[in-house]
Amino acid sequence: MPSIGIVVALPAEARSIVRQRLGFESLHKLPSGHWLTVSGAGPDAADAAVNRLIEREVTALMSWGCAAAISEHLAPGHLVLAENIIGVDDQLYSTDTAWRQRLVANLPPQLKPQSGAIRESRHVVITRTEKASLHRQTGAVAVDMESGAIARRARAHSLPFLAVRAIADPAVMDFPSAVTHSMNPRGDVRIIELLNHIARRPREIPDLIRLGQAFGAAVRTLQQAHQHAGPDFSFSPPSLQP
Repeated sequence: MPSIGIVVALPAEARSIVRQRLGFESLHKLPSGHWLTVSGAGPDAADAAVNRLIEREVTALMSWGCAAAISEHLAPGHLVLAENIIGVDDQLYSTDTAWRQRLVANLPPQLKPQSGAIRESRHVVITRTEKASLHRQTGAVAVDMESGAIARRARAHSLPFLAVRAIADPAVMDFPSAVTHSMNPRGDVRIIELLNHIARRPREIPDLIRLGQAFGAAVRTLQQAHQHAGPDFSFSPPSLQP
C-alpha cells in the first residue's frame, strides 16, 4: 500500500490534519495509513523527521504547514503549492507535477492555490526588507525552513514530493521581536518570556494580534485543503496513475 510521510514543523500546524495535539518529534499513523510527524522548526529537525518516516517505508514525502510570504501579492491564508523548492545551496528541487495537479483539481475555487517557488531559509526571516531581497534574488513567492530538507531527502530516496504551505506571515510585515526573543530553536514560544517582553514593549501588541490572526487564517486554509484533498491527499502512486 502507498504511504505518504507528512512533515509539519509545529503541533499547531498538525491540528489542520488531526484533532488531537501532537508533541514535537511525535509519529502518528493516520486512519488512511499515512504517517504524520511533528519535526520542530528548521532543516535539521525536518531531516530527522524524514528519518523517522523512512523507517516506516513511506512511498512519498510531503511538507505541510505555514510559510512566510516574500511576494507582496500573497496575503495571510493564501495557499502555496510550490512547483520548486530553492535550496540555500541554490539547488532547485521540483515537486511532483502530477500529484500537484491532482490536488489543485480537487481544491475549491476560493482557495486559489499559488504556484511558483518556495525559498529555503535556515533562520526565521524577520524583516520586510529581507523578504523583499529574497524575492528579488530568487523570484520565489514564499520562504520556509523545512521544505528544502524534505525535498533533498525525497530526491535522495527517489520519492514523490509535494510542498503544501499556507501564508501566515505577509511580506509587508516585520516579524514581532517579542516572538523571536521568546522562541526556542524548535519553534516553541516560551510564554513567560513573551509576556515579559510585551510588558517592556507594549507597542508590539498590535503586531502580535495581527500575526495571530494571520496564523489562524493559514491554519484554516490548511484545514480546508486537507478536507478537499481527501484521505490520500490526492496522491496516486505512479503505477496507478491513468
